[in-house]
Amino acid sequence: MKCATATKQEKGIPGHQYVIGADWGRTNDATVFMVVDVQGAEQVYMDRMLDTDFASQRNRLRALSSKFNNAVCLVEVNSIGQPQLEALQAMDISVQGFMTTNATKLEIISALQLAFEQEKIKILNEPQIISEMMAYQAERLPSGLLRYGAPEGMHDDIVMALCLAWWAGFNGQNWLIS
Repeated sequence: MKCATATKQEKGIPGHQYVIGADWGRTNDATVFMVVDVQGAEQVYMDRMLDTDFASQRNRLRALSSKFNNAVCLVEVNSIGQPQLEALQAMDISVQGFMTTNATKLEIISALQLAFEQEKIKILNEPQIISEMMAYQAERLPSGLLRYGAPEGMHDDIVMALCLAWWAGFNGQNWLIS
């Protein structure tokens, strides 16, 4: 992948702003936290976990946000995400919720797709990230709408976390700290 040239960071660079996209899971799906450096327009860190209780996931997100200059977090709030958002807000983390619907998913997928097409984003050259990005697909439904997702037997947690992080950093949300 041409854009897989990002440099992994273990912590935030002073003066840089970071955003984190969070896609929740537990047993069948992974929870993925994707960190994007806004100044460099690059994905610099990924935390992916399976079979991890939600309290531990929230603590890991809090630690990650702190490590990356108190990064703003955009978390999915569908089903299991809403209680996570409320708990994170109680933990005094800079966090906002994102409700994924067909329409909002199209928006964030399109924004990330455009970033790749225009070569505005860099991602880490890690096999798990590359394979999930390459496998992600759109399927036209009988209604004419598109359904986005991973092929049968695969997952889209990495893609969705990156979409959320990119959306948080590059789509003019008024809650993003300038």
